[in-house]
Amino acid sequence: MKLHRLAWHNRDRNEGELHDSLVLALLDSDETVMLQDRDRDYIFIANLPDVWNLPNENDEGPTDSNIFGKELAQRLSELKKDLNAAGTRGTLEVIAGKDRIFQFHVYSTVNMAGQRVLKTTIREVTVERRREQLLRSLLREVSHRSKNLLAIIQSLSAQTARFSFTKEDFLRKFRGRLHALAQSQDLITDSDWRGAEIFDLLKQQSDLYLPEYPHLVQIKGENLLLNPNGALYVGLAFHELVVNTVSHSPNLALHLPITLECRRDDDVFEVRWNEPLTRTDIPVSEEADRRSNFGSVVLEKVVPAALAGEAHYNVSADEVGYLLRFPAPAAS
Repeated sequence: MKLHRLAWHNRDRNEGELHDSLVLALLDSDETVMLQDRDRDYIFIANLPDVWNLPNENDEGPTDSNIFGKELAQRLSELKKDLNAAGTRGTLEVIAGKDRIFQFHVYSTVNMAGQRVLKTTIREVTVERRREQLLRSLLREVSHRSKNLLAIIQSLSAQTARFSFTKEDFLRKFRGRLHALAQSQDLITDSDWRGAEIFDLLKQQSDLYLPEYPHLVQIKGENLLLNPNGALYVGLAFHELVVNTVSHSPNLALHLPITLECRRDDDVFEVRWNEPLTRTDIPVSEEADRRSNFGSVVLEKVVPAALAGEAHYNVSADEVGYLLRFPAPAAS
């Protein structure tokens, strides 16, 4: 028995038996192996991928040209011409069939008889390359959306500061808006970046600010699926509406039910908020600045502009009404 550096075999066993066993094991492994002598004549081929075919037995022996075609044969020839010394190797990646991707690994080695042999293995890497491509696309999408989110946060911080009278006032309002964005972003991420359903966006804000009154806001209509950008801004609009309700209703137990109605009108999404006011609510006359604060700017300008839509925000002694209309996102 003789031990080799990379492999061993029993010298007392018949070499034909060893050869047959190795060939059977190789065929069962599905590993593509092609061996050529120093003149590049093929001496062995196993498990050729089904995008290529071996020549018929009556034809001339296999060559790179009649197996792979002229163009790929030329590329392989260029690769192999520099692999003269034992231990040298080269790699080539090609597209074949219906967008399938294969890697050719060519090694120059010496067999047990001391003869130089060129060994080529072929491995399909289609799945790996598609996974890499998807990952790169996702990373680009994450980068794009991160920049978009940072731009929104920057705008929110600047405008909140503009409409705040004290540092504490700014921090309270900004933290609330930032939290609203974070919650909407969680829904977007959970959906694999498809977006978020509009009822879930409202439920986030209701659960946070109206936990003891889960039925105060009554939802009607269609649970619209918003794209990521729409989800961020509509979530922000809901935040402003719910916070206004809490801020201007000292006794929520006496507050009349609020209605949120959502529907799709052809290629337009329509969101309608109707909030009846009671005598216990702070009268509009006692909150003269209500229409001039940043909350109303968000509802009337920021959100509809970001969605390429339109909005109508109306505050009277009897009700708070908000109507948002914007183009429905294209189906993916």
